[in-house]
Amino acid sequence: MANRSHSVIFVAIIASFALLCTPLRAKADGTGIVEGVVKNASGQPLSGAYVKLHDAEMRLTFMVISQAQGRYSARNLPPGKYVVQGIGNGFQSAPMPVEVSASKPAKADLSLSSPQPAQLANGWPGRPGKVGGVEMWIHEPQTPLVDDAGKEILEQKCKQCHETERIVLLRFDRAKWESTVDRMREYIADLGMQEVSDQEEAAVVSYLTKNYSGAPGMANARPEENSRLPRSVVKGEAANYMAVDFELPRDPERDPHDVTVDPRGNAWVAERNGCCIAKFDPKTFTFTEIELPPAKAKTRISSAIGQDGDRIWVQDVGHNRRWLSYDTKTGKFSVYPVPDSIQGGVGSNTIIADKTGKIWAAGNSLVLGLDPATGKFVSYPIPYWVKTKKSAQGYGMAVAGDGRVWFAERDPSRIGRLDPETGKIDEYEPPLPNSIPRRMGSDIQGNIWVGLHESGKLMKIDYETGKMTIFNPPTENSAPYDAVGDPRGRVWFSEQAADKLTRFDPKTGAFVEFSVPNAESDMRRIELDPSNPNRVWWGGDTSNHIGYVEVLGGKGSSD
Repeated sequence: MANRSHSVIFVAIIASFALLCTPLRAKADGTGIVEGVVKNASGQPLSGAYVKLHDAEMRLTFMVISQAQGRYSARNLPPGKYVVQGIGNGFQSAPMPVEVSASKPAKADLSLSSPQPAQLANGWPGRPGKVGGVEMWIHEPQTPLVDDAGKEILEQKCKQCHETERIVLLRFDRAKWESTVDRMREYIADLGMQEVSDQEEAAVVSYLTKNYSGAPGMANARPEENSRLPRSVVKGEAANYMAVDFELPRDPERDPHDVTVDPRGNAWVAERNGCCIAKFDPKTFTFTEIELPPAKAKTRISSAIGQDGDRIWVQDVGHNRRWLSYDTKTGKFSVYPVPDSIQGGVGSNTIIADKTGKIWAAGNSLVLGLDPATGKFVSYPIPYWVKTKKSAQGYGMAVAGDGRVWFAERDPSRIGRLDPETGKIDEYEPPLPNSIPRRMGSDIQGNIWVGLHESGKLMKIDYETGKMTIFNPPTENSAPYDAVGDPRGRVWFSEQAADKLTRFDPKTGAFVEFSVPNAESDMRRIELDPSNPNRVWWGGDTSNHIGYVEVLGGKGSSD
């Protein structure tokens, strides 16, 4: 491999690099209103019903809750052609077309006269009833691959990184298989494994397209969108919110595994299967894609995206082996090549900034750190990997009150803690074996909160004592994924398998769950909006959606 300069390379990217790809731009800022009354099949007003408003052209869905006397009001909508539907108590209304303008409120009264779709069991997307991801699939009997040309190459090369069950589960078209296999080639090369030739890639893509492409009734067919909304009406604080859902363009699907939010309230995603980093502006409803600076090979953005004030961080893995920051105010990139002295993959599932401004990421075998001021990288081997030579699968990361960096070791179900000053890593076993910790965040006291995905629990770590405390969310098998603290001392977490964002108050022990509009939204990373403490954003990997939940004024608000 050619030598790289270890100095920091600064690249200014001006407006010519900003590509507005398939833009979602409203005709005006959100000024439209839809209001009406929700009634049950007997004609009685129904409070606590979900009301969804979907504009297919803009790929936007808004959801509000009907209040007293069944009245609802959806405000600040961009003008457009919507379909409105009510859902509640196990029933739903017929979709009603409504034109929204800025000139006057539109009216849509809804009658819940049809049964709600059958309840979709909580679970991983495409696997209702089973909450575990790849870390659990490897312990299950694998579905045999179809015997056909290309199977042998797939089993030899693709199984270097993962089991075959995820291939059987996916149902992509040819374009998506091409981009996915191309990306996998880069990962394999980056990890120093047996590389895939051009001829082998073509054979594998043909095999996958022929035998594992989407079709009606196939395993990855999208479920009924209302199939995971609760069958009971919403009551109390849980009825005091709105939700917004935006579907990214699907050419190809962008795979927005992670989301972060800048100080102005714009959401940013790293497109694992697209070209770019991308911004969604919730005020103008625009979606803007921004290409990374040129490199020697095709850019391969990892899932990780982190926010450090006005800068967001991403990793360009594969042959390029570089980290990048993007200044959301100036539109400039800074590029940091990873030195050849650091072997193996340079991507991760999380990237964070500590209190000194250093950037950290945890991978399969190493915790990597970067000092942006000098461009110098450091790497510290994870003890589990050193001892077993098995992947620790570093996952979520968070900075504690004392400045130490905590991280999840997903595959062995451990928690690691790094001292940034010395590089020393301590490892801890959660109270629940095989609980699969995924993402984590810190609260205003500096304590660490972790989503225990497989066990369905939320865990607090006291950063001063190391004590771990387990909490039980109200929904069974909800697969808590990520957790963040808010300014009032509460903790938000994503219930990936249940399509809910949930708020927990450690002082009172109260949970409040907020459903999102669509089944299998696949909410993973969440982040509090720094411009609005009542708003929590989420990114949905396999759904190709992002969105937020916002608590409205009153008791549930932090106003």
